[in-house]
Amino acid sequence: MSKRSFRLLALLPALAALAAAGWLLLRRPLPRHVFLITLDTLRADAVDYRSGGDTATPNLAALAAAGVRFANAYSVIPITTPSHAAMFYSLPPHALQQYNNGQRLQAPYPPLAEIMKRNGFATGAVVSLAVLKREFGLDRGFDRYEENFRPFLWYRSAEEVNRDAFAMIRRLKGGRSFVWLHYSDPHEPYFPPGGRERFTASCAGETLFSGPSSEQPVLRLRLLLRPGANEVTLDTEPPAGGFTSIAFSDLRVEALEPGRTIRLGPSSDLQPRSERYGRVTFHTTSARSSLDLTLAGDQPCRAELAFKYQLKTGDEAMRRGYRREVAYLDGQIGRLIGFLKSEGLYKTSAFLVLGDHGEGLGEYNGHFGHIHYLNKVYTHVPFFISGRGVRGRGERRQPVSNLSVAPTLLAMAGIAPPAYMTGHDALKGGGDPRLFMETYSPEAYFDSFAVVRFPWQLVFQPGRREGQMEFYDLAADPLGTANLQAGGDPSGQRPEMTAAVLRLSRAITSARRRLGGSEKKTMDTLKTLGYL
Repeated sequence: MSKRSFRLLALLPALAALAAAGWLLLRRPLPRHVFLITLDTLRADAVDYRSGGDTATPNLAALAAAGVRFANAYSVIPITTPSHAAMFYSLPPHALQQYNNGQRLQAPYPPLAEIMKRNGFATGAVVSLAVLKREFGLDRGFDRYEENFRPFLWYRSAEEVNRDAFAMIRRLKGGRSFVWLHYSDPHEPYFPPGGRERFTASCAGETLFSGPSSEQPVLRLRLLLRPGANEVTLDTEPPAGGFTSIAFSDLRVEALEPGRTIRLGPSSDLQPRSERYGRVTFHTTSARSSLDLTLAGDQPCRAELAFKYQLKTGDEAMRRGYRREVAYLDGQIGRLIGFLKSEGLYKTSAFLVLGDHGEGLGEYNGHFGHIHYLNKVYTHVPFFISGRGVRGRGERRQPVSNLSVAPTLLAMAGIAPPAYMTGHDALKGGGDPRLFMETYSPEAYFDSFAVVRFPWQLVFQPGRREGQMEFYDLAADPLGTANLQAGGDPSGQRPEMTAAVLRLSRAITSARRRLGGSEKKTMDTLKTLGYL
């Protein structure tokens, strides 16, 4: 052996050590605790990422600044349960046949939590909207699934989520864990917790219900009616700031004994209005109203009085309330991070934070809410990843969607994603420059579809008599409400995008008709949950 070969041979152990060190540096250090934090109804522009003392959302900003933020993140559907199903399976809603809240998810594939569990992670979830309760199928793969809804309420505050989350995290912290935390602030009603004003329903001197008027419960009140007239009084202490009226939605009374008849007589201030699916909503500007329940016959009868109680406010008051709810949510995120630090878990944890959909605040046709439309304000969401294993800092511009959630979290945990998943690992930089968006009746006014070839979006709303096609420049239009339909085609892609959305929407609509039978059940469930 030559002297030169001998010297090279002697260097091999050192070279091998350097190669191993380089490989370790290139690999993502694996987190011990993985957190998926979904922020219901949080639109992208509601988060203030500025550093310093004047930021409106300092805790979210600090968590995002510690990692990678995606400025062009979108949800493929503006409905809570289908959006989360898309996250967990990395499949679009029509592929999962998950069109609305209130439907039971039944997928033939293992979801994110089940895959994490198979790979040695203890799994837990805390949810805050009734449409995410375990009966709808998103609990699959979770060892613990906390709901704990108070009677008559279909949502939970961020403080209530944290209470259960802290207890769960303490139980799981001994090993590796995957935890999903779902916060529903700033979901409607736009009232931060803590209001002391009351709404009270009573009959014959007996209180049937009393609770904060800002909580807007869905009530199913049991009462015993005497023969003849029975008066139910409805008393409201409205909170200050923009209150305009009270609504008693889907108000109805039903005898719980066969063959009995009850006649409902509202006080003169209650004005009825017919709405979708045969519902009747009574509106009033009076703080005190009454219902005359007249029971036929000469024997008492058990009955149920049902309605959703809602406080109505002006547009600007709703916008202020939304911003206050965002600030409240940010404070609770700060409490979560403080808790993880105090428990010694923060440095070994990774976080993926995103909104499940946005929220309109009057920008498009004066509409407040989500579900019905696919414009940018309803689909553009915050999305950032930070913590252990996240390399790099700052903002990325490539488009991503909620389909990237499962592949990204699995990659962060060192697990290969299954072949059925359609999304990409967002941290690898693949992105989703082409997206298909969808929303469906009976929750939405009508089925709608959109294709995105970033930055261009074409929206198809076949249920409309006019203006079925709309075209948007997502990069130039901050809200996605300036329709370019009347102008030219600066994209050069509009004909191809039109053909694509028509082809996809027809195939989905045809397949959905063949399924049949589920819409009435879905509608009844949504009414019970307070969504219709």
